[in-house]
Formats: sequence, structure tokens, C-alpha cells
Amino acid sequence: MLDAAAIGDGIFQIPVPMSHNPLGTTLVYAMESPGGIVLVDAGWDGDEGWEGLTSGLESVGHSISEVEGVVLTHFHPDHTGLCGRVREASGAWIAMHADDMDMFGKMSSPHDEVWLADQQVNLTRAGATQADLDAFAAVANGKSPAGPESTPDRILADDEVIALTGRGLRVVFTPGHTPGHACFYLDDADVMFTGDHVLQKTTPHVGNFVYPLEERDALAEFLDSLRRVQTMDITRGLGAHGIPIDDVAGRAGELIEHHEERLEHLYAAFGDDQITVWEVAQRMKWYRPWTDFHPMAKGMALSEAAAHLRHLVAREQVAQVPGSEPALFARR
Repeated sequence: MLDAAAIGDGIFQIPVPMSHNPLGTTLVYAMESPGGIVLVDAGWDGDEGWEGLTSGLESVGHSISEVEGVVLTHFHPDHTGLCGRVREASGAWIAMHADDMDMFGKMSSPHDEVWLADQQVNLTRAGATQADLDAFAAVANGKSPAGPESTPDRILADDEVIALTGRGLRVVFTPGHTPGHACFYLDDADVMFTGDHVLQKTTPHVGNFVYPLEERDALAEFLDSLRRVQTMDITRGLGAHGIPIDDVAGRAGELIEHHEERLEHLYAAFGDDQITVWEVAQRMKWYRPWTDFHPMAKGMALSEAAAHLRHLVAREQVAQVPGSEPALFARR
């Protein structure tokens, strides 16, 4: 595991562990500000993560009580989970783009019987079988991954500048991975904190866990956001997972190419069949067989499948079969 360290340009990197997740850590970044320090993201909630964040800050000469504010790249729990503890310890403000606030509220609401029923309705609409529903219910533990105590109290807007000591951190709105994902550009160093938008190795999933298809074309947003990042003068990209990115524009181009290839493969995989969103996910290319996916991982995969399907619908390559329930889709 990485140690907390100064990584140049006045930036401290703090690896916050999450042992349940194959990613291993969320990389939190700290910089000095007029009121103490500002963090980019906070990490997954839990005693292990809290110990990693607090001890990591202490090892680089700071403390959790110095945190003036936390800017969040997006609402996912490996980025927002510890915000409540940070705010309690330091009085910090917590800031996130407005377009992720609704999703944060849904994520942090109680995962009770009503929540489970809603999830199973969505899965049924996607075409899940009863066996799939039972498998999902068996692993749903009833605990939300982030609580309402971590709710952001400050709204960020595109191109807004957060004050640091002698410099600024600029908000770059990059929707796609989530509706309100934002990167943060350190303009005096041409460094960008890319969150999950651009990672050195991992390809982030796109879209939300909502069925039937969203009105927003999340994949189109993601591709446009990647193209925006390509045009910026970035010498180093610092993602929330993995090693620094030396060529952000080049990596963004690889991600665009990857999704274009996935769209071509998915369109071909339809053949002459009429298939559900669930079957779309089954036919997509994954890093391991669909049957080996954990039930919760299938939910993430379904959101990715739905985003690609929604994009094919927008391109008028695929259409929903009228009157079908659960919804069937076919090539035009």
C-alpha cells in the first residue's frame, strides 16, 4: 500500500483504504488553503478509512482539525463516505456539483424494505429473472454506504474557483460517470485532479443505476467531457485510483476509442433479436464472464449497458419495441 506523501506542486496524496473493494484505496489529495487545508474527496466511511485519512495527514505535517473544506469529484461512497466525520472533527464545509445532489440523497437514504423493493422493480424492468432478484436480495445488507451526515452543504458550479494559499483550484464540470462529476484544475501547475473521469488504467462505468433508460444520454456527456479535457493544457493528471497520468489527453482519447468499440460490438451483438437491458448487459464484453459477477457488480454493469443502449437509441440505431414489458430493444 502507498504511504501518504508530498508529490510536488504543494500537493499531498493520502491513500484511504477500503478493504472490501478490489481498488484497495481512494487517493485523497490535500493542499494548503487560507483557512487550513482543502481536500479533494474524502474516502470510504469506516474505521479503517478514518485511520488512513487521519494518520496520513499527520504523517505529512497536518491534522484533520485543519481541514477547511472538502471538494468532491462526485457522489459515490468511496469519495463522500468520510465527509461527515471530517466535518465533525474540523467544522469543514463540503462541496459538490449540484447535479449529483439528488443521487447523493438517494444513495444515503435508508436501505430498508422500501429501498429493496424499488431496486427489485428496477431490476425486473431491466429483465432480471427471479433468481437474479433473489441473489440481489441475499447480498443487500440494509446499510446505506454513506449517511446523511456527509451531505454536502456547498454547491459547486463549472469554472468556479476554490481559494487555496496563493492560488486557485478551478471546477471543471465533466458529467458522464455521474451526472455531476467534476474535475479540479490547479492552474498554477497545470495539474488536474481527475476523480474517476480519467484514470490511468481503470475505465469508469458510465450512467446511473436507473431503469428503464434515463432521459439523459450519459455516454454522450462522458464522451463530450473527455473531449473537453483533451483540449486543456494538463501536464499531470491525478486520479482517485491508480498512478498519475502523464498524458491526460492521450488517455482520454483511449477512453473515447474504447467506448466507440463497445458501441460497435453491442450493435453487432443484437443480431436480429429483441432483447432486454439485462440481456444487453449479458452480451457486452466484460473483463470476466457475466455469470461470475457479484449481484451488486451486475447493478453497475447494468448501468453501463443501459448507458450504451441509450446512446444507440439516440443515434437511431436501436429502438424500443412498442408495448413490450419488460422493455425489449431491437436494431432499426
